Amino acid sequence: MTRGPRPRKAIEEAEKIAARRGRVLDVSRQRGFLCDLLLFPGPQIVFIRVGRSRTHACEPWEIERQFRGAIRELRAVPHGAATCREIHLLAPWGAWQYFRISDDGIIEVRSDGTPVLQAGAGSGAGKATEGNPSV
Repeated sequence: MTRGPRPRKAIEEAEKIAARRGRVLDVSRQRGFLCDLLLFPGPQIVFIRVGRSRTHACEPWEIERQFRGAIRELRAVPHGAATCREIHLLAPWGAWQYFRISDDGIIEVRSDGTPVLQAGAGSGAGKATEGNPSV
């Protein structure tokens, strides 16, 4: 993610979208938090980092490369049955993409948190990044 101030408008919009899944707490202005939003969709807590992308990155390995710092920070949050980590990205033309961050990979998810199914055999959408030599 780019350095500089947090993307306030994107965070506000992401908060509205995430609220469809459950209660949301905006922690983007709090010091010491590794995320912008905390989502409580039930028994799980989702740590969400919001960012702006310059392009529509279809491949999870591109997200791993472009947002390396944010992903490293999110991976500091313990991952388990009670926690989940996601990055929500806003493209310049207003399209959103959502990615779930595990310890060893990234998968694209829909705004409701369900995984995006793979479009075809050659597509990287929805694939985890583990084993990708370019990461």
